Amino acid sequence: EPFQLSAILTGHEQDVRSVGPFADDQVITGSRDATVRVWKVDSESADGASATCTHTLSGHTHFVGAVGITAAGEALSGSNDKHIIIWNTEAAAPAHVLQGHTEPVTCVRVSPSSGQLFSASWDKTARVWDLGSASCVAVLKGHEAALWAVQPLGEEAASDRCLTGGGDRTIKLWAGETCERTYEGHSDVVRDLALLPGAGFLSCSNDATVRMWELGGECLRVLQASETFLYSVSVLPGGEWLTCSEDRTVRVWAGGSDDCVQSITHPATVWDCAPLPNGDIVAGCADGRAYLWTRAAGRAAPQALQAGFKDEVAAVAMPAQQVEGMVGDLDVSQLASEEALAQPGEREGQHKIVKDEGGTPMLYTWSMAKGTWEKIGEVTGSSGGTSLGKRMHGGKEYDYLFDIDINGSMLKLPFNRGDDPWWAAQQFLWKNDIDQAFLDQVANFVITNTPGNQVSSGPRNADPFTSGGSYRPAANGAGSSGANGGNADPFTSGGAYRPGAAPEGVPSCGGSSAPQDPWMRGAYTTAQGAAAAAAAA
Repeated sequence: EPFQLSAILTGHEQDVRSVGPFADDQVITGSRDATVRVWKVDSESADGASATCTHTLSGHTHFVGAVGITAAGEALSGSNDKHIIIWNTEAAAPAHVLQGHTEPVTCVRVSPSSGQLFSASWDKTARVWDLGSASCVAVLKGHEAALWAVQPLGEEAASDRCLTGGGDRTIKLWAGETCERTYEGHSDVVRDLALLPGAGFLSCSNDATVRMWELGGECLRVLQASETFLYSVSVLPGGEWLTCSEDRTVRVWAGGSDDCVQSITHPATVWDCAPLPNGDIVAGCADGRAYLWTRAAGRAAPQALQAGFKDEVAAVAMPAQQVEGMVGDLDVSQLASEEALAQPGEREGQHKIVKDEGGTPMLYTWSMAKGTWEKIGEVTGSSGGTSLGKRMHGGKEYDYLFDIDINGSMLKLPFNRGDDPWWAAQQFLWKNDIDQAFLDQVANFVITNTPGNQVSSGPRNADPFTSGGSYRPAANGAGSSGANGGNADPFTSGGAYRPGAAPEGVPSCGGSSAPQDPWMRGAYTTAQGAAAAAAAA
């Protein structure tokens, strides 16, 4: 049976970046809006499944890119604020904040055998945490670029063994802090890992492939799963593989072959997808919503909701470069009319471009289950001057990667939505040893080319000398702060940096509750390796 839309989870204000199962018919989601949400799924509704947000967890100061559940049933999350939060879910408050990573946390997973937490970060390390004591018990160092994935093996006899993958295009097998093996084969960033019971494990990459490996080191199979970046891979209870990608699709693959069983197009990029214990699927989307999919007729959404979803998908324009097999510019004059849709497709997810009555190119995808061509949306002639997918720089992911011309030299400036353009410009100057006189020019360039950007509501990474948060002496010559009408001197005042800071009033792993380092919190550190993406428009 094909998957059908079951429910739409609406509530997040920005992209849903991470999803997963929670306890007792619940789902957990993490978003670019810096919140975590827990949803209760009612499968007994007369009109199919419905989902209600039962808890909104606020505590991170930057977007949440990883979520999970502890062995004790509590929510956990990793963020671009470099922290991991273990939540008191019922109280909707942090129970512990785990500090140690020095760059964004990209993945959090709990070992089913030991209950230990494994985390991965852009700081090129993975960490192992004992949740009973909220302490780091191991740091795994060896990758040469940012880490995107960590996967504990969950072995009873060796509970400290895990896999990691990242921006250096390799996967490593660890026993404690010792690297036992390195797997090579992917030609781009490794984005996710999943265990394959009885066989080994799966990996997916920005190179658009899924690879099947045995732990001994051999790559057993390579699946071309997309034409664009793959963001997630997992295994359904029945053994089928599940992927999601930049091209807006969730795809189900036959575990024993390269056949695509079903391709499900969404209104926007699908950042993450995960199987649920009952066999359903949850997918997190760039439109700020999560989607539940089911094969159970009793949990299918009403026809009106399914029809509205199809209309929304069909209304989205798609660059020609993202269409399977498309090379070069789109020549509308050479396209067939809609009459060509009478010819059946040959495989699930096959694409076909035809022109409608008005001469507009429209993209369709073939559904094997329904035996019909389904409209995906209008095809535009170009990508608008931007590279497909997120921009990769030094193994890390950015919304923008600008080419900045400084006295004839083109330099890369990476930037994410929600970042402070003045702080990004200041770090760019420091990193490239550029005269401070260029600050206004660079910052205004970023502001002009990131329309609609809203700086994160958390502590701002602003230039403490020139931005709105700068230190200004009070009239009596003493630095004042906050309620006294001025901003605090970041070096000498009560807000001065002292190492080991944690959010006020929250227990932390290693550190006091002193203010954060105004120079290093959120700072861009020198990337390793060459830039791997084009400049943003």
